[in-house]
Amino acid sequence: MKTAIHDMGLLSSVGPTELTTYLKATGWSLQANLEGRGTVWIKAAPEPGEEADILVPATRAFKDYGLRVSELMHALARVEDRSELHILRDIKTSNSDLLRLRASSKDTDDGTLPLEEAVLFVEKSRDMMLAAACSAVAKRAVYARRKPDIAMNYLRHVRMGQTEQGSFILTILSPVAPELKAAQGSLLPSEPPPPYERQVTLILMDALNSLHVAAKAAALKGDMAPFREGVSQGVSANLCDAVAGLSSISTSAPLDIKMTWASSRPRHRAVPDRIVFDSDLIPIIEEAARQFRETEPLEDLELVGVVTRLDRGPKASEGEVIVSGPVEGQMLGVVIALNAEAYLLAIRAHKERLPVRCTGDLVKEAAPRPASIRQSGSCVACPHHLTDPARPSEIFP
Repeated sequence: MKTAIHDMGLLSSVGPTELTTYLKATGWSLQANLEGRGTVWIKAAPEPGEEADILVPATRAFKDYGLRVSELMHALARVEDRSELHILRDIKTSNSDLLRLRASSKDTDDGTLPLEEAVLFVEKSRDMMLAAACSAVAKRAVYARRKPDIAMNYLRHVRMGQTEQGSFILTILSPVAPELKAAQGSLLPSEPPPPYERQVTLILMDALNSLHVAAKAAALKGDMAPFREGVSQGVSANLCDAVAGLSSISTSAPLDIKMTWASSRPRHRAVPDRIVFDSDLIPIIEEAARQFRETEPLEDLELVGVVTRLDRGPKASEGEVIVSGPVEGQMLGVVIALNAEAYLLAIRAHKERLPVRCTGDLVKEAAPRPASIRQSGSCVACPHHLTDPARPSEIFP
């Protein structure tokens, strides 16, 4: 049974640009531009020798806009032999890469999920998207708490769609700009690099595929080498943690992750559309995440803490300090080598009990020596904390 849409409010929510984007992506051709009224599109109909035509109204300001869209939807349903609801969903997502994450357990048989598990499912989905967004900036084995600004801004534009039936399916929409071909005679390359938003989703599916391959290979070899090789494809401790967390919801079936690419921007290289993680791979992925975090430096880490120890020889101008503060959820003492000017500021912070903020690469060393931060450049302590206790002093590289 092909469902028709009679809700004029729902039909009116579809914009003219969304309609024309969908028509171009599905093989319709522009026949006429009725200035101020709309555009006419044609396509071969299912019956041989026939053509279907569609009018797209120019603006939603028309009083009969919803009725015109209803007629358009009827025509599309006939040509495509599909439900209008399915067509409407594809129209609304034609400018977004659509990710579907399927969780299955005894609690999802009716298409619902316990609230606590649903919160975790959304949280780990966000973590997965953020890991890919960071990888689109720079490939690393571990991403510290401070993420690139462009990655955080990307997350603000990613949308969570309606859940779908079939166990419990969470949908994530990653908007991407439609492709514009270079004009003839332009000096631009014929295929310019995709926008950052598309780079994120491409890297996500590449990284998930590499993670799946690495987990299976590691199960046979019994070492971390396959995971480390996958870092160049976007595998990271953050991605491992996210996949493991998502799999903890899907207890009775594999974790199923599927991507539908925006019809307005085709792919120009082969990328997997679907990755399925069996539950027996998850302990291996969890162990890989743990080893990444235990052995890899944390690059560009921001630490806020207090100076707990000063160490400098009687005639030396430079020295080391230990700053104690939270790192990845646990309190650590971090050794920082400072030049003469910065060391004097550290003395002041220690004497006056001022908090400090420092940025650098965190290198983990064997006990009992605390972890150390490789730091380039000088450090400064901000005196404004003396008058505003709510704001910390700072150490900048």
